[in-house]
Amino acid sequence: MCVYADTKLGVNYGRLGSSLPSPQTAVRLINSLSIKNVKTFDMDLSVIRAFSNTGISLSVCIPNEYISSVANDPSQADLIIKQLSRPLYSNTKISSITVGTEVSMLPEFSTILLKAMNNVYESLKKIGLHQKIQVSTPHSLAILAVRFPPSDAIFQESIAEPVLRPLLAFLDQINSSFMVNLYPYLTYKEAPSIPLEFALFADNPEQYNYTDPNTGLLYTNLFDLLVDALNSAAFSLGFYNLPLVVTETGWPTQGNPEDTAASLHNAAIFNQRLVEHVTRKPIKGTPLRPGIPVLTFIFALFDEDMKGGAPTEKHWGLFYANGTRKYDLRTYDLPHEAMELQNKETSHFSKFS
Repeated sequence: MCVYADTKLGVNYGRLGSSLPSPQTAVRLINSLSIKNVKTFDMDLSVIRAFSNTGISLSVCIPNEYISSVANDPSQADLIIKQLSRPLYSNTKISSITVGTEVSMLPEFSTILLKAMNNVYESLKKIGLHQKIQVSTPHSLAILAVRFPPSDAIFQESIAEPVLRPLLAFLDQINSSFMVNLYPYLTYKEAPSIPLEFALFADNPEQYNYTDPNTGLLYTNLFDLLVDALNSAAFSLGFYNLPLVVTETGWPTQGNPEDTAASLHNAAIFNQRLVEHVTRKPIKGTPLRPGIPVLTFIFALFDEDMKGGAPTEKHWGLFYANGTRKYDLRTYDLPHEAMELQNKETSHFSKFS
């Protein structure tokens, strides 16, 4: 596998698998991808140590179960930051610390999330790392009450003012990023009128596109549309300059037998075109924010057979659990015949249902 060695591309390194390669092997596989940004889902020190002296930027996560203690006791945040800054791990390039994952809509966390984030930030500030390491939290796309058209997008009423406005203000104040997990595959499954080609970055955008009726902006893929829906929702609260990071996106290689969209073929197409899209130079950005880069993390490095939920949850990896690659991921176009899609659908559409 070889992809762009670009600072706008990353990969998620989850470890909910029964027989995954060691962290050292994971680093070797990530290097084979030429990817320089990695996001984890915990603070495992053996993982952090494995990335020492690799030149890879690592995003570590304070898991959901620690949010309450970090929010209620600043010394807990101090302990975490002290551990991460020990000389043993000082050669690991930690770029961000995320506080929880997709918790902004959960009542048990939403009221204390910002306090926890602030305590982590203040702990970094005490040792002079607050300008080198970002503090943020990844949100689910479910924070949007409206997605289509993207210019009409708004946040869920229950969290827009009490949770997201102060949280986005905090991110703006500390020069951090608005982080969101978004999956065109899931949106495609939820909205039958969306052509598969549009979700897969169709290579004939003149045929598969969507025009926002309010702005006249033309969208040639679902990824950009969802990113701009999030941008529009942030704009609606007065935040126009927050960098947006897509902390998770990808396509499953397997699912239920009747789910023909979840396939190795489509996953290869989506991730190949995603790589080319987000690393393109000059930077394209999105229709609403042209020229503004979107750091994007592919989900995921490995299949994870210990994950619950839908059958697709176990099959998002670029690699099988044994470290074998699933498909080639290159910086140049796949042969034309390999780019043909399995399911041909409606080519022109003006609304989503």
